Amino acid sequence: MAGKLPSSGAISISDLNVNVGNSGSRTTNMNENLIRAFCGGRVSNTAVSLGNARGRGVTFSGVLSRSNYATSVSMPSVSLTDGTYFDSSQLANGFPLYTTMNVDVPPTWWASINNPRNMTSTLGTGRSVTGGGTGGSKNFYSVTTYSPQTISGSGYYSGSSTGNPNGQITLQYISLIAAGSGTGS
Repeated sequence: MAGKLPSSGAISISDLNVNVGNSGSRTTNMNENLIRAFCGGRVSNTAVSLGNARGRGVTFSGVLSRSNYATSVSMPSVSLTDGTYFDSSQLANGFPLYTTMNVDVPPTWWASINNPRNMTSTLGTGRSVTGGGTGGSKNFYSVTTYSPQTISGSGYYSGSSTGNPNGQITLQYISLIAAGSGTGS
């Protein structure tokens, strides 16, 4: 159950474990990366309490941003600090940020066989990765870019002539703790 924890009421370590798909009875402690990522205290020697986890999440999935269908596309940028996803205290430089971008092409023309594409970045350090094409001689590539505090994406067609060279890109996963289910770097 990814997403944010309730913003009021009691919070337990069990709640944090269940939120990221672990067993509620899983043994953990306040110094574990998962707990510190929720609470915004990933920097060494930072005190954290479970109360800091209220209203926060560490993993989000679904249609987080999507482009239109075209030969060359851009999706709306996603801010990591506008309150939709993370609190700025959770985004300490030097820690990983995991994203997954998916490419959709019209299924009546050709299929997406190398999707979705993961990218692992380091918070505070910009990175851009081009995801492999969708397969064969007809390719629609995705480009995922992380520039501190923002994720953006684009896509483009390159390959043999086809009756429909259009595609669409979708940011479908962002996390501070775990890579998504796609392939890639």
